Amino acid sequence: MNKKKTTTETTKKTKRETPEYKLKKEIRNLKKEAQPFLAYKRLILTAAKSEYDPKDIVEGLKFAATQIKKKNWVLGDRVGGTSGDLIVRGMCSKCEINLVGKEMRPREFTLPCLIKDCPFNSKNQLTEKPTNIETN
Repeated sequence: MNKKKTTTETTKKTKRETPEYKLKKEIRNLKKEAQPFLAYKRLILTAAKSEYDPKDIVEGLKFAATQIKKKNWVLGDRVGGTSGDLIVRGMCSKCEINLVGKEMRPREFTLPCLIKDCPFNSKNQLTEKPTNIETN
């Protein structure tokens, strides 16, 4: 009871075996493998250009390194990316404002964000503790 293979099955099998497909797959894997190294490179360049206190720079480097190890590329890029900010410690899940300090609050010049349901929508709400914060 051999079933005939359809043309789509044959096409998919041939596509996977072509040298071009294998090269594309290898390039994809190499890019994925190089991602942490490129993140560290951007982090070092960001730290070198930074005008913060050395203590804040070291804390930012440690924080960004933990984010890179966790493969949290979004937050790691916010801290150590090409336009990164070494004192960022999280971001709001609603409006994606950078949060700084142990209190995890946005800077004054970023307020208000005017995004609906954001805990930082006005300057008056800074006294309340927000619940929707991403820090990992």
